[in-house]
Amino acid sequence: MPTVRAIPVPEASLLAQFGKQSDYRDCFARDVAGDLTLDEFIERFYSARAFLPERLLLKVLGTPASSKDARAFARGETDRFGAWEVVERKGSEMLALSKDTNTASWFAVEPLDTGTRLKFGSWVGSIGESGWKALLRPHVWYSRQLLAGV
Repeated sequence: MPTVRAIPVPEASLLAQFGKQSDYRDCFARDVAGDLTLDEFIERFYSARAFLPERLLLKVLGTPASSKDARAFARGETDRFGAWEVVERKGSEMLALSKDTNTASWFAVEPLDTGTRLKFGSWVGSIGESGWKALLRPHVWYSRQLLAGV
């Protein structure tokens, strides 16, 4: 499995600035060969095999989440994909919110001399009151799997 590591949430990122300071945030990174754009990262993320079970569940729930939908979302042709809606997209990062679950996903790319650093993070609002606290261990495992699958 590719090396995915936990890193601090970048202070100036959309993820760090979203919600309240007391909300839960995490961030993971993976370095890949080649130059990947934010659009390519997001499309690969939502089209990856690791994300397939979630896409199938979204389809059953009647929420658009096909590869074509992922591509349109990644390219900024639509602000919605599955349960997520773009909160903000600027430069090399994007933050998307799932209002139903009070969670958000954050994507960023950072060019390196030897390739690209992919960053994926999550935000959970009012974690102590939402029931999400009990799911943190599986969430961290799943986040690592998703990023490794890109």
